[in-house]
Amino acid sequence: MKALTLSAEWAPKPGYDLTEKERELRRPRNANMTWKGPRITLGDAPDPSLKPDQVMLAIAAVGICGSDMHMYEAGEDGYMVYPGLVHTPNIIGHEFSGRIIEVGAEVKDLRVGDLVAVEEIQWCGECLACRRGFVNHCLDIEELGFTIPGAMAQYLPVRAKYCWKLDEVAERYGEEEALVMGAMVEPTGVSYQGLFNRLRNWLPGNNVVIFGAGPIGLAAEALVIAAGANQVIVFDPSESRRAFADKMGASVSLDPTGIDLDEAIMQHTFGSGVDYVVECAGFADRTIEPLDRCLAVNASIIDIGMGGDEPTLPIVAYKRMGVQYAGSLGHAGGPFQQVIRLMASGRIDMRKMVSARLPLAEAPAAFKRLENRQDAKIILQPNPL
Repeated sequence: MKALTLSAEWAPKPGYDLTEKERELRRPRNANMTWKGPRITLGDAPDPSLKPDQVMLAIAAVGICGSDMHMYEAGEDGYMVYPGLVHTPNIIGHEFSGRIIEVGAEVKDLRVGDLVAVEEIQWCGECLACRRGFVNHCLDIEELGFTIPGAMAQYLPVRAKYCWKLDEVAERYGEEEALVMGAMVEPTGVSYQGLFNRLRNWLPGNNVVIFGAGPIGLAAEALVIAAGANQVIVFDPSESRRAFADKMGASVSLDPTGIDLDEAIMQHTFGSGVDYVVECAGFADRTIEPLDRCLAVNASIIDIGMGGDEPTLPIVAYKRMGVQYAGSLGHAGGPFQQVIRLMASGRIDMRKMVSARLPLAEAPAAFKRLENRQDAKIILQPNPL
């Protein structure tokens, strides 16, 4: 089969404290401290085999995520930008949907021909974190497209327990569009997890600020609008991405470069301040850190973006205003079902942010195109829909 493979040189930085397991498996918790000279190649890969608890997918659609770009890109020191778990060489791609073409002997509720979206986080279900319900923080986690083979390939076997059927979406939009929308369930689920599952204090009528109009930020925008937000203010330095935010229904989209964020937010919330801040840009030191005067009493800050320098937070201001701060990671544990239902009902339509649908053969060119961050979402299609 054809597949897009990420490779890099194993070169831990001096002073980085590798654990014995990291050294043995070359699966570091901080890829930006260990993997040097990342590169992607499109070529032949062995056809995968099926285990009894798995289904085999013909991959129909897979999105290029900001995390994929951060694994592909190197910083000034030549090291991978992405700061999380990564193993190489590995087939990347984790936002995807497909059609089941084979079913393992132990699979009960899925059939050949079913259309499914699949969780990227491969939670074990047995560790203490999973048993407590915190599956996004599984202590024995694997991640499709990060630590084990992902979906920028023609075929991929996945465990049935991570699959979510797209029947409702296909009923409304047809199979082809359901598969494209299915590739966006994962990034939308990331935003859903942060917005509605971390603090569980969302209220309709909230004023919302979203930093970053990439796929996660645009998904957050769609979700808060569907959930009854009042003012939705989106910040992004890219003019084209601000245009996507406007298309998705933002109250206003602004370039944050060189402006007083507090002043701008107070102006666009008519002096009442922001109730929900959603960081999707990965630069909390430039987005969350400067916020002070614009935070309403009992405001919530949800930090989703990965990357950038560690922020210095105004803790005294948070105490004075009763602010909640929550980091959020992942999408597992229920968001897939809710996102699929929202798509099927027509309350969110994430196709509005798709700027291109391309065959897998054009994947290297698509990554190059995304370096300027003008597109919102490019969908690769490894198999004809």
